[in-house]
Amino acid sequence: MINEEYMTQMKTLPLNGTWQFCQADTQDWRNAEVPGCNFTDLLAHNLIDDPFDRDNESHLQWIEKKDWHYRRSFIVSAAQLAHSEVNLVALGLDTFCDIYLNGQHLASGQNMFVGQHLPCKSLLVEGENEVEIHFRSPMNEVYPQFIANGFTYPAENDKSDEKLSVFCRKAPCHFGWDWGPKFVTSGIWRDIYLAFIDSAEIKDVHFVQQTLSAQRADFHIALDVSAMTDFDAQLVVKCEQAPQLNQILDVHLSAQAGEQSMLVNFTLNDPKRWWPNGLGEAFLYDFSFELVKDKRVIARREQAVGLREIEVVNQADEMGESFYFKVNGHPVFMKGANYIPDDSFIHRVNAQRHQQVFDAVVAGNMNMLRVWGGGIYQDDTFYELADRNGILIWQDFMFACTLYPADEAFLANVKQEAEYNVKRLRNHPCIAMWCGNNEVDMAIEKWQWAEKFDYSDELYERLKQDYIRLFDDCLPKVINSLDAQRFYLRSSPIGFWENDEDNKANHHYWGVWHGEEPFSEYKKRVPRFMSEYGFQSFPIAESTHRFTQPEDRELESAVMQVHQKHPRGNKLIRSYMDEEFNAPKDFDQLLYLSQVQQALGLKMAFEAHRAAMPFCMGTLYWQLNDTWPAASWSGIDYYGRWKALHYQAKRSFASQLLVIEPEQDELIVTLVSDALHTFAAKLEIQLYDFSGEIHWYHEQFVTVLANSTENVFSLNVEQFVPRHGLASSVVVARLVQEDSTQLCENSHFFVPNKSLALQPASISCKHEIGDQSLSLMFTTDTFVRQMYVSMAEQIGNFSDNFFDLLPQQVKTITIALPNMSQQQIADLVDKVRWQSLFDSFSEDALAGTPTIGMKS
Repeated sequence: MINEEYMTQMKTLPLNGTWQFCQADTQDWRNAEVPGCNFTDLLAHNLIDDPFDRDNESHLQWIEKKDWHYRRSFIVSAAQLAHSEVNLVALGLDTFCDIYLNGQHLASGQNMFVGQHLPCKSLLVEGENEVEIHFRSPMNEVYPQFIANGFTYPAENDKSDEKLSVFCRKAPCHFGWDWGPKFVTSGIWRDIYLAFIDSAEIKDVHFVQQTLSAQRADFHIALDVSAMTDFDAQLVVKCEQAPQLNQILDVHLSAQAGEQSMLVNFTLNDPKRWWPNGLGEAFLYDFSFELVKDKRVIARREQAVGLREIEVVNQADEMGESFYFKVNGHPVFMKGANYIPDDSFIHRVNAQRHQQVFDAVVAGNMNMLRVWGGGIYQDDTFYELADRNGILIWQDFMFACTLYPADEAFLANVKQEAEYNVKRLRNHPCIAMWCGNNEVDMAIEKWQWAEKFDYSDELYERLKQDYIRLFDDCLPKVINSLDAQRFYLRSSPIGFWENDEDNKANHHYWGVWHGEEPFSEYKKRVPRFMSEYGFQSFPIAESTHRFTQPEDRELESAVMQVHQKHPRGNKLIRSYMDEEFNAPKDFDQLLYLSQVQQALGLKMAFEAHRAAMPFCMGTLYWQLNDTWPAASWSGIDYYGRWKALHYQAKRSFASQLLVIEPEQDELIVTLVSDALHTFAAKLEIQLYDFSGEIHWYHEQFVTVLANSTENVFSLNVEQFVPRHGLASSVVVARLVQEDSTQLCENSHFFVPNKSLALQPASISCKHEIGDQSLSLMFTTDTFVRQMYVSMAEQIGNFSDNFFDLLPQQVKTITIALPNMSQQQIADLVDKVRWQSLFDSFSEDALAGTPTIGMKS
């Protein structure tokens, strides 16, 4: 019998928790929290004000210029020292540092993206030990390199005068971006612990799939094992979901052989395949690998395996150059967003916050996130949640929007970073592809770097050759060596929107926003795959009030300017708003209107992209989340509140979508389905006036074809809608299953939002308290546009929000309220509030609101 208790004893000694830290030139030691960073440790002692509050960012730039020391003591027992080896494992040190153990230099660090496993038994003693880590200022560390260079790299998002970020293998966005602050942190930002190794260690596990069909899967798992002594053992392999794969293998380990590879082959009949969200179960097989000697487990690794085929098809075709993903043999339309670090202080993003993100992503009917190259490689929990929720990950390497050095030392550092993270992530079924960088190919051609930075022809040519060395040589070699089955893209995008080459692969389209083109351009500029596009909004009032004071709450205040990192951001939001909406009556309504504008603008893009399938096969908007509270392109604000955009994405990304689009004198209704099976349903189309009267009704049964788009109906507008009734009319289309379950709904209006004949509404609300949940049922006497429901002290998000409310129809929304009693929920009911587009208008705008209704 295997001694399972022994397996769990003395394997690790966590070193997270309370440390001490000090500014190096003061030796004033105080308690610190690990994982953490210097900013949050200073904040915990009230030595600085909250960096996110008001304009405090601008007062905290001194921190980046200082060195910081961290230390803690710990006890090691004689039994722990009896192990064959002990490693100090530091999964994240940010960034330039020296590590000391009992006063002896153990190692150095220069890359926040590389975890370190440092043999240290010889430096440990029985009893009390001390580890000390000296962090050097990233700014001071690389400044000599900047001076020696004699030129500035084109890192335009770096808010340092000297553009020092390119020399640091550290999150680029720590140095500022057009949505985030400049906080150049130092500290221990991921777990740190001692690992005790008994005779042997399973250092790596690599899953490789050879063949996969509905009938059979062939794959192997390679284990890299390092032995401290020669011995014979058994490798015990178990799979919880498929016990027929369990194996026991006799192995001989040699201390002289270094790392030894063990190959375990598997064949599985009738395998369950892993599917993206919305297409099937993201099924995982959970394997464990144990090295057993004398009935003792001396080493163990666990690995979840997802059996799936994924192919990125990027090749010339009859329409230009394709770019799409095939999963298990099926072309799959990708729906999702770009993901940035969820906090400027990354250690604060714990498992609970990751879970909230993936809950929102799944609820938003997404199947892909792009981990963008200006942030970090996310932690293991992030990718495990992506695996289990069926969310594919487009994984960038951490390079964005600038050229980089390519000297031997820099390339060696990057190679180590790439090897570490490719090996760490390659077993995850969620990883769909690797991308070398964000927008550098496009920048070389379009951003006039040579002119802006006064590069000579010779220097610019050298910088471009350095670029090739990094992204065409260094990174591809790592991929080919360690993860050859996955697609590698040098730079995103392939096609450039400025060149009007929408038929060429993937695009980042910024004609709307940066180019100040109207939202309607989203309908015209449809590429083969859209991997970036977006529009800004502000956080809603409840969120904005958390980082402002009343005197700050105007668009041009100093505080609002600090929380708007795009130089033209506020101006652009207002200029677009003037085209489509009436003037807001106050600051809070401006915030609300900005969210409505963002959501309805991107709705055009969502629908245009999906209706163009299979020409277009993906839409990833910028951006899912925020790194701090600010005006930004996010659909979910820093505090976790879903903006109007996320609710709209949820509707537009449903498996079935009805798109209603005017074409000359007609409305064309297009049915889009992502489902991989064909089924029957009923299409209902109604023309309402704003009093709720139905003036025209049509229904037909339709065959919803698998993975397709199809025009299913056209309506002549003039035949059914008198011109004087356009301002008070709405067409609503619904797709309904045979059991009356509604699959999707969409609406079309005939005039801009500012011209709608909206009127004051009498809205009633009933409620129903469930088990840790609350349901609200709304009705109205006249049409309500973009109704926003809020609740003081709100925890979580409603199932729907920023919705339209039709008269005489009940709209039910729910919210989960975990760990709340029914009485606590009842107390919240009185705090429910709502408003609509009509309520946002200024008095001058209300005076001009049309009131003509439709006549039968």
